[in-house]
Amino acid sequence: MIGVQASAVGVRAPRDVRVVAAGLLGAAAVWPLLPAHPPLACPLRATTGIPCPFCGMTRACVAAMHGHLGTSLAFNPGGMVVIVAAIVAIVRPQWLTRVRAPAWFVLGAIAALWLWNIGFNPTFHQLLLH
Repeated sequence: MIGVQASAVGVRAPRDVRVVAAGLLGAAAVWPLLPAHPPLACPLRATTGIPCPFCGMTRACVAAMHGHLGTSLAFNPGGMVVIVAAIVAIVRPQWLTRVRAPAWFVLGAIAALWLWNIGFNPTFHQLLLH
């Protein structure tokens, strides 16, 4: 019985990943058309005034989905990575299970995004001037 459940989960997992990825891409595509946007506040920025490594990710994904790649990179370079990963998840979800990034690489990428947000993000770059 356990083998049957595990195989059923294995069959559904790629479909679930595709649904989530399609939802992300769809939300980014229609975001500018919505009459009101939900308040998405970063807890770190709300309490300290310092942006987190992922601040600007929503705007970056929306800009990338609408073909504004330079603007997307300016808001957060991770947005392009998220869009590409979502497309890969729809086309070939099994590729995402094969990728194993070392912990030092993931931490380095998060640190680089944080430095980008503090130093170059058009919304937050003034933090270095203080």
